[in-house]
Amino acid sequence: MINPLTISPEIATAIETVAQQFNLSVPELLERISQGKLTVIDPEELEDFLDLKDAIQAENDPENQERVSWEIIKHNLGIN
Repeated sequence: MINPLTISPEIATAIETVAQQFNLSVPELLERISQGKLTVIDPEELEDFLDLKDAIQAENDPENQERVSWEIIKHNLGIN
């Protein structure tokens, strides 16, 4: 048995907007979320994840395998 859920008109409109962005109806959107097929995440967490992914890719890039000494870095920055 499903318990009734009361939401404000503003929240209902926001949910409809999100559903439209995925070309889904509201019931389809909620079903996909409940099935784990669609996940809602915090934008900052997504940004952190993408930054980490980019860092890993950069570290694995063969062009980035050369190590630079601390002395060269200080020299290039004008720190002596």
